[in-house]
Amino acid sequence: MLLKRLRKTVSIFLILVLAFNLCACASADDAADKNQTNGSESETSVNEEDLASELMQDDTAPSDEAVAVSDEENETEDENDNSETDSSGISSGLVINENLLDNGDFHSDMAHWGTYTAKGGNCVFTAPGGEGKVSITNSGNVNYAVQAFYDGFELKNGGVYEFSFKMSSDKPRNIEARIQINGGDYHAYVDVFEDIDENMNTYSTTFTMEEGSDPAPRLCFNLGTPEGADELGEHVVRIDDVSLKLVDASGIKEAVVEDHTVSININQVGYLKDSVKIAMSNSSKLGDSFKVVDVKSGKTCFEGKYDTEVYSRGAGENVVRGDFSAVKEEGTYRIEDATDSSYEFKVDDKVYNDLLKDAFRFLYTQRCGIEIEEKYAGSYAHKPCHTGEATIHGTNNKKKIIGGWHDAGDYGRYVVPGAVTVADLFLAYEDARELWDSKWGDSMDIPESGNGIPDILDEAKYELDWMLMMQDEASGGVYHKITCREFPGFVMPEEETEELVLSPISNTATADFAAVMAKASVIYKDIEPKFASNCLSAAKKAWKYLETAPVGQGFKNPDDIVTGEYPDMRDPDERYWASVELYSATGDETYAKYYRSILDQYVKDGYGWADVSSYGNRAYLSMDKSKQDEKYVKLISEHLKNRAQELTGFIDSDGYMCDLGEDYIWGSNMDVLNRARMILDSVAVNGGDKNKAYQQLSYLLGANTLSQSYVTGYGTVRTEHPHHRVAIVKQYALPGMVAGGPNKNIEDPFAKSTLQGVSPAKCYVDNEQSYSTNEVTIYWNSPLIYLLSTMINGD
Repeated sequence: MLLKRLRKTVSIFLILVLAFNLCACASADDAADKNQTNGSESETSVNEEDLASELMQDDTAPSDEAVAVSDEENETEDENDNSETDSSGISSGLVINENLLDNGDFHSDMAHWGTYTAKGGNCVFTAPGGEGKVSITNSGNVNYAVQAFYDGFELKNGGVYEFSFKMSSDKPRNIEARIQINGGDYHAYVDVFEDIDENMNTYSTTFTMEEGSDPAPRLCFNLGTPEGADELGEHVVRIDDVSLKLVDASGIKEAVVEDHTVSININQVGYLKDSVKIAMSNSSKLGDSFKVVDVKSGKTCFEGKYDTEVYSRGAGENVVRGDFSAVKEEGTYRIEDATDSSYEFKVDDKVYNDLLKDAFRFLYTQRCGIEIEEKYAGSYAHKPCHTGEATIHGTNNKKKIIGGWHDAGDYGRYVVPGAVTVADLFLAYEDARELWDSKWGDSMDIPESGNGIPDILDEAKYELDWMLMMQDEASGGVYHKITCREFPGFVMPEEETEELVLSPISNTATADFAAVMAKASVIYKDIEPKFASNCLSAAKKAWKYLETAPVGQGFKNPDDIVTGEYPDMRDPDERYWASVELYSATGDETYAKYYRSILDQYVKDGYGWADVSSYGNRAYLSMDKSKQDEKYVKLISEHLKNRAQELTGFIDSDGYMCDLGEDYIWGSNMDVLNRARMILDSVAVNGGDKNKAYQQLSYLLGANTLSQSYVTGYGTVRTEHPHHRVAIVKQYALPGMVAGGPNKNIEDPFAKSTLQGVSPAKCYVDNEQSYSTNEVTIYWNSPLIYLLSTMINGD
C-alpha cells in the first residue's frame, strides 16, 4: 500500500500447529448448531457443541459457567505486587504464586467444572460441601471414558507452572491428570499418572509451557478405565484444592504481531463492473475525501466525498461511506484517504466465477460413501467412508444407507439441513438458469461434469439419492439422521469406524423430505423422468405419514446419542412448505387444504433449517398461476414487502450496511445471506432495488469492522483455520467455505477466552477451536451459491 498505516501491536496467543492423530483424551465436539431453534429466519444455529465441555445429560449449548479468566483480572497496578518483568524488560502483568483457577477448591460449586463421557463411561459430578465428587457408575473402556474437567485459564509460552490437586477414591485405582490443548489432537502440555486410594492425598508436578501460549487450554482428570485394566464398576472419586500457579514468569515473552484491520473496508474480492461499490471508513481522524488508485499504474482514477457518519450498533463505532460506483474499468484498485488505504480489490465481470465454483465444489468434498478423488478434491481426497450397515435405533434391525453429504465439521448426515441445502441449489438453478444451463454450468470439476446435466442438479441428486434411503418403507416417515453415537475425533472420514445408528423418525425430517422430493419431481421431470417419478411417490408417502403424526412432534436425541440434534419442536412451517410443493407438483386439493389453513392464519418467513416458511412462500409465488389464489398471492407479497422494508432499514441504519442489526448469533453469516435473499424475494414480486441485498456479499468478503473475509481462500485477510475435521487434519482450508461468523454469545472456550467485552460484530476468531464462530456447514455455503448465481447471471 502507498500510505503507511498506523499499525497496532497486540499481544495474542500463539497456538502450536496441531498434530493430527487423536490422543487418549476426550474428543470435543459438535452438537450445537443442531441444538437450538431460531426466531424468524434468523437461526440461533449452534453448530459445534464442545462435548468435552458438557455434562452429557444436558442437550444445551456449552455452559455459561465455563467463564474465561481474562488477563485484566490477573493484573495489578501496585508497583510492589508479585507481577514479574520478563527478560526483555516488558512487564508480563502476570501474578506469581497465586492460583490461576478461580474455583479449584469448589467454593463456587461447579463453576468452570464439567464432565465428558464416552466409550461406555457414565458419571455424575457434584460439589457437596465444597469438594468435588465424581460418582462413577461405569468407567467405560478407555481412560478418558469418564473425564472431569476445568476450563477458564491460560498458559503462557515460557512460563513455569506448578500443578497440584488432592484426590481420593473409595476403590484403589490409577488416574491421569493432564492439562491439554482443547482441540485438534488434544495433546497434553503436561500429564501425570497417579495411583490413588481412600486417603485424600496431594499430588503435584512442575512443568514449563514449551509450546505457544494457549488462551483456552483444558485441565482434566481422566477417570475412565486405565489401559490394560478391567472396567472398574461403581465407585466415587473425590477432588479438592486443584491449583495451577505460575511460579516463574522470567521466560515469558509476549508475541507482537500486526493487526490486520484497516480503516477503509471494501469487498476484498471485488465488484462487477456495473455494480454499486461502497467503501466504509471508521477512522476518527479522516477528512471528507477519498480516492481510488489503479494499482498497476499508481494513478488516481476517481475522487469522491464521504457521506455523513452512520453509527454501527453491531460494531460500536461510527462509519462513513464513500460511493465509487463510477469506477467500471476492469482492473485492480485500492481506496486511499488522508489516514489509511484499503486492501486491493478487482473490478471485473468474472470476479465471482471462481468463488462460485469453489463454494459449490465444497459440497463434492463433503460427499460420503464414495472415494473423493484427488483430481477433484486435491489434499481433501480420501477413501470411501461410512459404508457399513446402520442399526435402527431401539431395534436390532439393520439398514444399509450410503451417500449424502457430511453436514458440517463433523461426519454426521442429517435430513433437515440436507433438505434446505438441496432447496437452495434448486432455487439457484431456477433463478440463474441461463448460467447453470450453459457449458460453464456443466464444468464445475466434479465427476459428473460434462454429462449434459447442469452440475448443480447432479450434486443435488447425490444428496437426494441418500435421502430416499432415509425413508422408512413401511410408514413413509423419514429417519432424522445417521451418525455414530458420539462425535469422532479429529480424523479423516474413513477413520470414523464406530457403529452407525439411524436415529428415530421425526416430523421435521419427514416434512422437509416431502417438500424437497416434490420439488425434485418437477425439476428432474424432463431430465430423469424415472427418478422424478420416484421422488414424487416418496413425497406423497411422506405426507401420508404426516397426516397421522401429531403436529409439533419434534426430535430429541435418544439418551445414548450425543451427535447433532436439530431439535426443532415446531413443524407447521415444514408442513406448510411440503403442502405447497406437493400441490404445485400434483394439483391435488388434499395438499391445498393444509397450506390454506396456515395462510388464513398468518404468513411467516425463514430460510434455514429451523424456520423454512420462505421456501413455501417462494413455491407458492412461483407455481403455475392457474393454481394460485390471488388472495394468498397478495398476502405473501405484502409480507415480503414489509419484511424487506425492515431489513433495508437495518442496512440503512448500519454503518457497514449489514442487515443483522445487532443479531450476531451462531451462524450469523448464514443470516446475512438469507436476509439478502428475502429482500430479493420482495423485489421479484413487488419491485425495488436489489443492490442492498447484493451489498451483503461485500460484508461477507471484507466490508466489515474486522476487515475480514469470512470465506476461505478469498480476500487478503480471510478465514484460514476453520473448525472442520479434514481442514484440521490436513492443516489446509479448502477455498470456498463460509465460516459461521461473529457470535455475540461467545459460546466456546476459545471464544470466551479471547472475545470478552467485544462488540457483537467483532465476536469472531479465526481459530479451529472456535466452533461457535468458525465452523463451516453445507447450508451456510448454499445461500452463498444462490446469491452468487443470481449476481453472475444478472437480470
